Amino acid sequence: MKHLLILLIFLCCYTLIYSQVTIGAKAEPERASLLDLKTEDVTTPISTADQTNVTSMKGGLSLPRVHLSNRFTLEPFIAIDDIEWINATVSKIKEKHAGLTVYNIYESPEQETGKNKIFRQGTYTWDGSKWRETFLGRRFFACPPFNLPLPYITESSEEDLTFDVYAEYEKQFTKQQNGKFISSNNTIEMIIPKSLERLYKRSELDFVITYYDQSVLTINGIDANGVMRYRVLNHAPDSDAFINLFFVIKE
Repeated sequence: MKHLLILLIFLCCYTLIYSQVTIGAKAEPERASLLDLKTEDVTTPISTADQTNVTSMKGGLSLPRVHLSNRFTLEPFIAIDDIEWINATVSKIKEKHAGLTVYNIYESPEQETGKNKIFRQGTYTWDGSKWRETFLGRRFFACPPFNLPLPYITESSEEDLTFDVYAEYEKQFTKQQNGKFISSNNTIEMIIPKSLERLYKRSELDFVITYYDQSVLTINGIDANGVMRYRVLNHAPDSDAFINLFFVIKE
């Protein structure tokens, strides 16, 4: 009898391990959910966004808070000298962790230039080879019109002129630096993404020019800090001469 009881307990545990689970309510999980977190059971919601479709009034999922250090490793969970990581092509340890999601509390310093070391606070998901930030907004935005200084025609013997396009971003997107900043909402001091609550740092942006008037100037490049090098061919351009400049948010 004792052995039979132990066997029954084992079978029950085995069944539970491989079943679908609801946490928070005594209700069946939805059909496609392995784990269903809810305190309320919904049977006939009117619509996705209707109050009748609310499944929790007590809380949500709290992700583990971690300090990520490298976009291409699973540190701090798996060390880079771990035998499975070293033999990742055989162990498939990277692929097996695809979908791993955490809340990163580390924010890299302004001076950080290594792309694999740049992090913002927020949710990240491992895609099988690197950490991707959970970001629902656009990955780029345009720079508003600005006046590029054309002080003189640049001779061949002279060095390129420079213009800080990141500084222009700071100027145009903040009330403190822009004397012509007017808003219908007096509490708005800067134009920033809600998920960040600050301007992007230099190290968080790439800078892209898609068009400029080549009869007026020659642009020889933009460095990683957003400083553009250019040469002036004509310092009296037509009124329709312009530059298309975009800021691309780094992943």
